[in-house]
Amino acid sequence: MKRPGRKKTMKQKSSDNSSQHVGWLNGRLSHKALVALIALACLSGLLMFHFFLSYLSTYADNAYNKILSDSQKDTQQAAAFLHDCDGNFTSLKNYALTHKISCEVWDSRGKLLFEYHPLKEEKNFLLSNSSKVTLNSGTTLTIRTWSIPIKEHEVSDSIRHSAIIGLFVLNICIFAIAAVLLYLLVLAPIVNLRRTFKEYYEQGALPERSSRQDEIGKLQNTFVDMVNVLENEEQAERTLIASVSHDIKTPLTSVMGFTERLLSADLTPEKRATYLQNIYDKALAIKGIVDEFDEYLDTGVHSSSPMCLISMNDFCRAVKKEYQDELSDAGVQFTVECICPSEQLRCNYGHMTRFLGNLIGNSIQHAHAEPLKLHLKCSRENDQIILSFSDNGQGVPPEIMKKIFQPFFTTDRGRKVSGLGLTICENIIHAHGGTVNAWNILSGGLMVQARLPCAKL
Repeated sequence: MKRPGRKKTMKQKSSDNSSQHVGWLNGRLSHKALVALIALACLSGLLMFHFFLSYLSTYADNAYNKILSDSQKDTQQAAAFLHDCDGNFTSLKNYALTHKISCEVWDSRGKLLFEYHPLKEEKNFLLSNSSKVTLNSGTTLTIRTWSIPIKEHEVSDSIRHSAIIGLFVLNICIFAIAAVLLYLLVLAPIVNLRRTFKEYYEQGALPERSSRQDEIGKLQNTFVDMVNVLENEEQAERTLIASVSHDIKTPLTSVMGFTERLLSADLTPEKRATYLQNIYDKALAIKGIVDEFDEYLDTGVHSSSPMCLISMNDFCRAVKKEYQDELSDAGVQFTVECICPSEQLRCNYGHMTRFLGNLIGNSIQHAHAEPLKLHLKCSRENDQIILSFSDNGQGVPPEIMKKIFQPFFTTDRGRKVSGLGLTICENIIHAHGGTVNAWNILSGGLMVQARLPCAKL
């Protein structure tokens, strides 16, 4: 499926940026959830112990004041009635019976003159109050009443009703706070991340890395890394196609031109033989390009590389036997030095000889030294086998040293497919779990050093 054209930048998410400036929001999601829970617990405690209890305390104070006010009102009304009936205790008894109160009356010397207690056996809240009464005769009496300002079930029902209202409001507040925290910590980042995915898929907008350190930020950064890999692979594919097209097109055009002349022109046998030789040479060039790509693709498949144990002594002897005679015939001096003959290396020997063959071919092509001297040194450092290959050539210009292992990099402007040899070398060493580096030797020439894990017996 063809992906949409890529944009160089993506608009900054304002809501995401605003959250990134808040320090604790950049922590791990588990840390933020813990902070959010602690904050929610603190807020719940604050609401519970301050607002809710204050609400209940205010309600209880108001209810208590109302009870006292009603009790005092009952006493004052009883005192007024006693004054109106001018101390008639029979009428006072009827009044107490009608209004469901208990009462006692004393004279000024503290002598009990009247008592009526119908509420003594009642299981209710009884409140008492007293009041002075001056009769028409000038006698001063004290009346004390007991009343039921509110029944027991009414007290519990009233408190329960008020508590339900308070808890409902409290839960609404806690829910609102939890919803805001959930949105800020989880939902908003996920929505922004989904928008990032959608903009990349639909519009080709490249995502930006997030400074968040939580799981959502790591997910976005992983997505960014994946997009970068896809973009690099797509760029490599485009480069590969362009390179194949460019490097095959030139010899193929020559092949077609020579073939057309062979078919249409009346040529001498010598000219025909020359054209056939040119066609063959161009075909070999095309085959070399295809073989180079096959080799590049083959060394990139790690799982298809069977490994075997080989001693460094046997490895160096085999390498020397394979290349020394051929190089000697070409006037190239090739020496092999092994200072760790008993060490063992787990490798694919075919790929390792390809690695050395590419280095040798690269030196022959670019060293420009007369006579060309090549040297391979095998040694051990800690738990690594070190293969150091050097020549006595001109070395590599410092400005391109970092690019020599890049696929399709070349200093030959006439070709686009070039430099795959060192890329193949790097792929081979990486497939063996090692690393490869290159630098110029002070005395002249290029040093390519591969470090491979030493086999543990």
